[in-house]
This record gives sequence, C-alpha cells and structure tokens, in this order.
Amino acid sequence: MKNKTIPPKNKLLILLAIIHFFGLSPLLGEEVKIPSAIEENRYGFLIRAPEEARYVAETGAAWLRPHPGPFAWEWIEPEKGNFDFSQTDSYVKKAQENNCTILAIIWPYAEWDQKTCHGSESQITSSDHFYPYRNEGIPIYRGVPCNFDDYKSFLAKLVERYDGDGNDDMPGLKIPIRYWEVASEPDIKEGYLTFFKGNAEDYGQLLMNSREAIQAGCWNCKVVQGAAAGILPAISSFWKDVFTRGGARYFDIANIHYINEGDSANLNVKGFKELLSNAGVNKPIWVTEAKFDSEKGVLSSVEGARNAGAEKIFFSQFKIGQPGTPQGGEYSEVYKEIIKKP
Repeated sequence: MKNKTIPPKNKLLILLAIIHFFGLSPLLGEEVKIPSAIEENRYGFLIRAPEEARYVAETGAAWLRPHPGPFAWEWIEPEKGNFDFSQTDSYVKKAQENNCTILAIIWPYAEWDQKTCHGSESQITSSDHFYPYRNEGIPIYRGVPCNFDDYKSFLAKLVERYDGDGNDDMPGLKIPIRYWEVASEPDIKEGYLTFFKGNAEDYGQLLMNSREAIQAGCWNCKVVQGAAAGILPAISSFWKDVFTRGGARYFDIANIHYINEGDSANLNVKGFKELLSNAGVNKPIWVTEAKFDSEKGVLSSVEGARNAGAEKIFFSQFKIGQPGTPQGGEYSEVYKEIIKKP
C-alpha cells in the first residue's frame, strides 16, 4: 500500500480544525462567534444601507443581506494591493450594533483584473439596473476573474477581516461573518440586468476557487450558492449544468429566490428542491429574496416554504409593495407575525 502525501492546503485545514477542537484558538487571539440566538433565527431582510439594520432588528429578524452591497472586489481593492474596507466595516458595525449578522454577497469583479483577459463582452451597459453610481452598484465588468490567484488573495483578506478568529480581524469585531454568497443570480442574462457574464462552467470555476479561498482561512465558514433567480426553464437549465459539472461540491447551502414569479405557495422551494434532488444534490435551502405584491397570502407562502424545506427566508422589502428604505421606519406588520412564530 502506497503512502499518500497530504497536500499543504489540506494540512492547513487539518491544523486549524485541531486548534479549534482542542480550544487552542485563544493562542491566535480572542475568538468571537455568531451568538446562537442569531444563528438560529430563521429570518432576515435585504438591505440597501447600513442604517437599515435597525429596522431588521425591530421586526425580530437577525440576518442582513446587503444588496448589491459593498463586498465587491473593485470597491475593496480598487488597485492591486491597495485595500479599503471602510464601506464593509460600516455594514458590519451597524449589524452588530443591532444584534444582527450578515450574509455577504461577494461580487468577484475588479476592472483592473477584468481587462487583462476580457474585452467588451464582459462589460454591461448603463441601462443595467445595478450600474455603478458612487460605488453603490456593481462593477461594470462582470466576467469570471482573469487571475484567480489575485482574486483568492483578495478574498482571503476579506474573509480574514470578518471571520472572528482573533487574527487580523476588524477592530471592535463582535459578531463575525461566517456565511458568504458567491455572486447572485448568475443565471440572469438580460439587457437591463446581468449579474454574471459567464456560463455554467465559468460559474462552477468561480465557486471552486471561492470555496478554496474562503475555507483555507476560515474552516467553519459556509459558502452559499449564488441564488437561482427562480424556477423557469432557462434558469433551471443553467443550474442543472452547474450541478452536472460538479459545482455542488463547492457550496454548503443552496439558494433560491421568489420575486413575484413562480410557485407562490412555497416561494419556489419545492421546484428548486426537485431540481437539486434530480441532480443528486442534498443541501440545506435558503430563500434569500422573497418579494410580494401585497400582504395577501404572505403568511401561507412563508409557511409553505418552511414546510417544503426552507431553513431561512430573507424578505426583499420592509413595506410590502414599496421598494427602498421604509419611510419613517415603517414596515409591514405581517413580518412580526411571521417572525414571532416558533
């Protein structure tokens, strides 16, 4: 029987696991964790500004999903080797002030990287719904990263700053980020909205490299799939291709959206679960965007999603039927009714 050599990357993961298992992590600094009451909370909201964390807390939810959010490669590393975490820090500080944690969407795009291998085919137009404005949109070049070593270096620094292991953490970090979503709705290819200028193979490559970078420095961080935009045939075909190519090996949590389209009875969870099952994929399911036209049927839809297997649900609007920050802090009372249920 031949001896097998353990790759250096795996040796690091094993070492980190041993350190944490035996309680030796204080040797690396004081570790902080997501409090169990937050971790076990099943509800969250999509937010557009750090200050909206207070409204999330008022409903009884405890999860924030900044969208489009500040976790974009270009906003954090505008030039190679030059990092600016001021925007991401502001979200993390407001989250922990309001006893919440963040599901962070990674936008793996930086113009200085994209231009080394992509041409105009990776660039979106100003008609795109999330065209940048004051660095609050999504970078305009949205192809798969050209240099994965540079991308993984960026991602390692980002994860390290918020993982709560006591090593190179954000000053004052109290509630870490342990859940990372790799892009969002990479299956959407519309003139007014394209989040990812690549195919299923490209996205699988992105998932693989992202997972390696994230878990090399944070063994207990979780990778969240970049959200299926729904269960329409074209969208399902994209994800079937990702799964067939082995992409499911590189995420821990499956992710589906319901945006006024599809199966309202269960927020698309039933159909998505069937897609996963047919591909031999068995993962926890989160609904990270749930958007409704009216309050009618919201309670039954959420209950249907939970019964179908949704572990967490993130609502897309504070005031149902009204986009943006709630005026005067108003939000639909139905959320409190949903969240207070055991």
